Amino acid sequence: MTTPTPTALYFVYTPTPPNLDHFEVKRVASTEILGRPATLTVIGESHCISIRALGVHELCSCKPLPAETMHCLPLTEALAQSFSAETEHCSVSTTIETHPLDSFPDEHKQNADVSYRFGPDAWTTIIVEEDAYETYHTYPECDLTLYTQTRLQTEPADNPDRECPSIDVTHQ
Repeated sequence: MTTPTPTALYFVYTPTPPNLDHFEVKRVASTEILGRPATLTVIGESHCISIRALGVHELCSCKPLPAETMHCLPLTEALAQSFSAETEHCSVSTTIETHPLDSFPDEHKQNADVSYRFGPDAWTTIIVEEDAYETYHTYPECDLTLYTQTRLQTEPADNPDRECPSIDVTHQ
């Protein structure tokens, strides 16, 4: 049985950890971001990054997610896009770019905080900095490397009533 070629990537931020029971978890690692414990998870469909103390949970999947604030990114065209989310404790901004497959840095295969090889030239890697993280997702079937950089900031927000919707992620 062959896996269908993904055509889009879906991003969502939630204030509570998403339910990963319906995903195939490939690899999990623990680290710190902004001095708080963080869980990095490579799932069969992409990744999940959770920082419970900040109420930040980023879920990225090749399958649609049931969420009002989902960002859908086509894998069939060049991308350079940014979006942001806010929680009670911090703001999050993500930049996403697509590049040719051969732009994926070889050193990230071994030096990432967490990485998983799905097949020849098919990788997901997560690299953590003190206040940010980067992900690389390679799609050899699309000759594509998808790069994301997410920056977090814990400064108080101008609007104390802001909300980040919660979801329970499930697949049909």
